[in-house]
Amino acid sequence: MALILNGTWKNSYGSTMVLEVDDEGFIFGEYRSHTGSTGTYLVTGHCAPSDPTHEGGQPLVLSIYWRSIGGEEPDGGSHWVSTYCGQLDDNGHMTVMNALVTTTSYQAFSPGDYIDKLVFTKQSDASELRTHNIALLAKPKIQVANPINGVWSDKEQGVALTLFLQDPEYGVVNGWLSYNNEIMSMLGFTDILVDNNILQSVSLSGYMLNTKQPISLVGRISQDGRALVLSRWLSNSTTAEEAYFQASSMNWELTKN
Repeated sequence: MALILNGTWKNSYGSTMVLEVDDEGFIFGEYRSHTGSTGTYLVTGHCAPSDPTHEGGQPLVLSIYWRSIGGEEPDGGSHWVSTYCGQLDDNGHMTVMNALVTTTSYQAFSPGDYIDKLVFTKQSDASELRTHNIALLAKPKIQVANPINGVWSDKEQGVALTLFLQDPEYGVVNGWLSYNNEIMSMLGFTDILVDNNILQSVSLSGYMLNTKQPISLVGRISQDGRALVLSRWLSNSTTAEEAYFQASSMNWELTKN
């Protein structure tokens, strides 16, 4: 089944996303930016594995690491990550909330969280992803030493997140999230440009089978390395009239076991 999400998407800033989606709703792709830093960036995420209808959009989340894979020199924004959370409606508009985590002062940005609404429209059914980038996900899941590795939890909220760095070149992070009486696979990115004065950012995506909701996490490790401060995003399928309900967020602070 070829979902509508497969293909090339463009937003009002002129940036494009090339997405490939499998039958289970796993998303892999590339983002090509023309605002702020210019480059090509890896994308991964999840969606409900069915096209949108008039009764409900197709919920989705995406994780992006703003370190270009196109050969450009890293800049101040190369430490940052984003989560996109929203849905594709039956009119062909992909509307998402961009939760951008900045960990450096760069251009007009200070360290913090920036939220923006983005609308993408489809440009082409072609995806044309670089083969070597797709092959990243086929690599053996071998743990590489990194501060992200380990079990992070909040017992009061009943949350446990097990993470390990899988690829030290592209910052690919693998793991599992125990939340809401379910254990789900999580995949995403963390900043691998080492600097003792910069907090390490992370963005992860997964899918909750019980509630049929894509879920994403975005945030940073604290300066002492003991806490993982995150925003948890859930994507909801809604009608066009109730689209204000399509993305919800909650703050988490997990400590390392």
